Amino acid sequence: MEARDWAEVILGLRREVFKIVVIIIAVSSIFFTFGANLVIGKILSDLFPAEMVFENREKILEMTEELKNITSTLENYAYHPSEVNRSLAFEASKRLVRVAMELTSSPILISPLEGLLLNLKISLAVGIAAALPYILYLILKTLRSRGIMQDVAIKKTTAFKYILASLILFAMGVVYGYNMMKLFIRFLYTMAVAQGAVPLYSLSEFVNFVALMLVLFGLVFELPVVMFFLVRNGIVQYETLAYYRRHIYVAFFVIGAITTPPDVFTQLMVAVPMVAFFEISLLFVRFFGRKKSDTAELLTDNR
Repeated sequence: MEARDWAEVILGLRREVFKIVVIIIAVSSIFFTFGANLVIGKILSDLFPAEMVFENREKILEMTEELKNITSTLENYAYHPSEVNRSLAFEASKRLVRVAMELTSSPILISPLEGLLLNLKISLAVGIAAALPYILYLILKTLRSRGIMQDVAIKKTTAFKYILASLILFAMGVVYGYNMMKLFIRFLYTMAVAQGAVPLYSLSEFVNFVALMLVLFGLVFELPVVMFFLVRNGIVQYETLAYYRRHIYVAFFVIGAITTPPDVFTQLMVAVPMVAFFEISLLFVRFFGRKKSDTAELLTDNR
């Protein structure tokens, strides 16, 4: 599609911008008031590795002895203040901070506004997601009115099937990613402890990381619907997808590198499922996504 066509699409949406903004503001406000804290609390209760702090019995006993020594040092300074005891108490207070950090069973806030900004960010994302169906409808309507994609005929019943399949697959991807994140975050926590580090997670970064990964998994599960639509309507040929599969693999790994922390394991966690699901989608499109004429030709060639 040429730049002129995109300009026509934008001009066609100019009268609907106010409605889109109203939808985003309304949904975001409702979610910010009633849903943001519930969602964040659910993510932390299910995914934050708080219980792992208390799984190592030897570590707990070691910390208990450390706390006893700290208490004894502080009591000694309280009853017998002196320069020597003051220095020892100061060192004990620093050890107390370290022990408290190791026993932390919840994320931390690194700025006063972090919690509020996180709620606003999540609420805005939900508002935009709520407005997306209407935005897509307006784009398709404008494209058709301008004579663009007029060969793509989508009936109301077919559009409903596409929307329903997209919602189901996206929900499946989120559920799958949610369960995968439980194992993955525990792995990261264990690796950090094994390296001798104290894993302190920022609330905003932790929730943003989880949300980003869930959205990615949801979008990966949308591949069958997207590829089926493109091939079924003749926008992209099956042979083209199959021919450029290696280029698409590279794109998946680039997406994994951009959207994840800078470590190979996390990138593979995103890219490998995308590659696998692309191959599954390609197989599905080969047998069910082609037009009837293309399917008949395929059966004739196989004979």
